[in-house]
Amino acid sequence: MHWSLSIIEVGVIPDVPLAAHVPGTPPEVLVALPCYCFLLTDGSHHVLVDTGADARSSAIAGLDIEGDTRELLAEGLQGCGVEPDDVTLVVHTHLHYDHVGNDSCFPRAEVVVQRTEVRWATGSDRGPYYVEVPALLDALGERVRPVEGDIELLPGLQVLWNGGHTPGHQSVLLTTPSGGVCVCGDIVPMKVNTGVVGSSCPRSAEAEQFLTIARAAGWEMIPSHDPELRAHPACVGKG
Repeated sequence: MHWSLSIIEVGVIPDVPLAAHVPGTPPEVLVALPCYCFLLTDGSHHVLVDTGADARSSAIAGLDIEGDTRELLAEGLQGCGVEPDDVTLVVHTHLHYDHVGNDSCFPRAEVVVQRTEVRWATGSDRGPYYVEVPALLDALGERVRPVEGDIELLPGLQVLWNGGHTPGHQSVLLTTPSGGVCVCGDIVPMKVNTGVVGSSCPRSAEAEQFLTIARAAGWEMIPSHDPELRAHPACVGKG
């Protein structure tokens, strides 16, 4: 089974220290990093990887988001001929605020996340970027599908646990006519991170291990926040 990928830009986080992703960069160097959602389709199923941020959760996390994420996501999906009710599966790479802000737009979707991520995101050491996760999980209720490790969701579509960025971080691997494509999540926030691990991945050994596997497999790596992704042929929406 072959899948196709569409990349939808849903907002921009301004004034991010580049040093978090590129070691050795002076701390005063700031960049504006896009947020993306990723629509995966095999002709029968429509799967969304991450749902972007919203202004409220961004403010709680202490960061801004430029653009109406919900509107940009809806427009991007419509440009692909997909309505929110067509999305029957949402996969979260992890549960940080800028990846889970619009789950309520997809009431028919099962939501896949690593069980380890759920535990970490609701624990006392979770950190500031997990915004109101217990309330989110309560609202999703039985639609949440916790998984453990690497599993096949549908033919040609897998989630791969890799940690690195958070303890329960996962990436999504899809089979396309041109080979394996990995929607990386924040284990590869920028293209440069396919070769170097930044401080945004504090569990660096896990990140390095996954990158070694990915390079050996020859997957196309799709980063989560790289401005250069706007030029990718699969990019259908720009914030």
